Amino acid sequence: MINTKIVATLGPASKDLKTVRQLIKGGMDVARLNFSHGTYKDHRDLILILRKAAKLEKKTIAIMQDLQGPRIRVGIVAEEGIDLVRNKIVTLIFGAKESTSKDIIPIDLPVVPELEIGSSILIHDGIIDLKVEAVKGQDVKCRVLRGGIVFTHKGVNIPYTKINAPVITDKDRADLKFGMQQGIDWVAISFVGQATDVKKLRKLITRYDKTANIKIMSKIERPEAVNNIDKIINVSDGIMIARGDLGVEVSPQRVPIIQKDIIQRCMAVSKPVLVATQMLDSMIKSQVPTRAEVSDVANAVIDHTDAVMLSGETAFGLYPVESIQMMNKIIVETEMSPFDDRVDLLYPPKKDSHYRAVADTIFDLVRDSNAKAIVVLSRSGFSVQLVASQRPHTKIIALVADDKIRNQLNMVWGVQAYKIAVKKNLDELISQAISLVIKQKIVRKGQNVVFVSGQPVGKSQHANMVEVYKI
Repeated sequence: MINTKIVATLGPASKDLKTVRQLIKGGMDVARLNFSHGTYKDHRDLILILRKAAKLEKKTIAIMQDLQGPRIRVGIVAEEGIDLVRNKIVTLIFGAKESTSKDIIPIDLPVVPELEIGSSILIHDGIIDLKVEAVKGQDVKCRVLRGGIVFTHKGVNIPYTKINAPVITDKDRADLKFGMQQGIDWVAISFVGQATDVKKLRKLITRYDKTANIKIMSKIERPEAVNNIDKIINVSDGIMIARGDLGVEVSPQRVPIIQKDIIQRCMAVSKPVLVATQMLDSMIKSQVPTRAEVSDVANAVIDHTDAVMLSGETAFGLYPVESIQMMNKIIVETEMSPFDDRVDLLYPPKKDSHYRAVADTIFDLVRDSNAKAIVVLSRSGFSVQLVASQRPHTKIIALVADDKIRNQLNMVWGVQAYKIAVKKNLDELISQAISLVIKQKIVRKGQNVVFVSGQPVGKSQHANMVEVYKI
């Protein structure tokens, strides 16, 4: 089993049972549903197929709903697009739905951002670069600095500019309610700028269902989010480094350093982190990735990210199964190398906490007893994340009583999660755990296992008991 988890986006190329089963066999741990595309029927059908496939493959798969957020897009233009050449003057009309003119580009954002003369407006992942020359009402006159063809619904980025649009849109609210009804495990919030954005989403989840246990994944894709990263990590359950929009909003050369920095910050506070976008992008059309893409995935693994993600490769690419198989091969090869063993944190965890003391004890016992597995009995999953954030060289087995938590732990590095029945005392719990790890062939008789749990059983929120057991 590999430690780095794989998130795969489902879509038109992966909507049938056979393909989804192949993705699971290939290593998919989490299925991402992109709510920027598709109807509710499309997503409902995918979820049903996914759950059937997971049952047939006897594997746990988590579901992550990715909310669109206030994404700015080009409105409807002629099918052949609008050809923009250098120095051409073009008018962007904010709030317009459609245009038949080759000099007018409709932008679906109803409110004009706080633009200044000289501001940059980027279209289609930054391929097209426009410079603002005049703003009059909803009309923004621009000069083309870097040309290209503008097609319907292509993305628009306006770096270092306040957008004046809420992070959670009306569409997001409706989509979230639908996703919760379908039993999603994670929800990703797009274009986060500050911690209050995440708090608003959490309140919305509670408003829809007070008993809901849904983890929030905050997508880092704006300069504002990078500047507020520690506060955002603190209120989030996980972080996605969404390098597509991030690479457009900030200088591309900054993205690799931002990626490494955020991964280390997340590890220091035991929060899962996901590296996303263009990891094997050429495999949308090619059966073989570029060497640079292979290195990109390998370096994310060496950075000790919890998970890596495929987007278009599995959603609408020509080779969805080959893409996930290739990603799995890269992870296997990298994790076998000595370069994957280095964990030198720039932001070391605080040593004066109760949790850190427990973590230190666990690893001392693993080393001294030559334990073959760390078995964590957890209610909330936090203790499991604490152990996993240290990136041990020993198997991490999470035993939980809740299906939702078991699913959510599929996002966490190195964790194999199983559901067990609730017991009244520790002896019964450990006996059940031993039976499970033997049945799953995780350990053999005569080998040592480190057990981590909370006392009293069923009431303690965090781990406070660590013991070595000989199977």
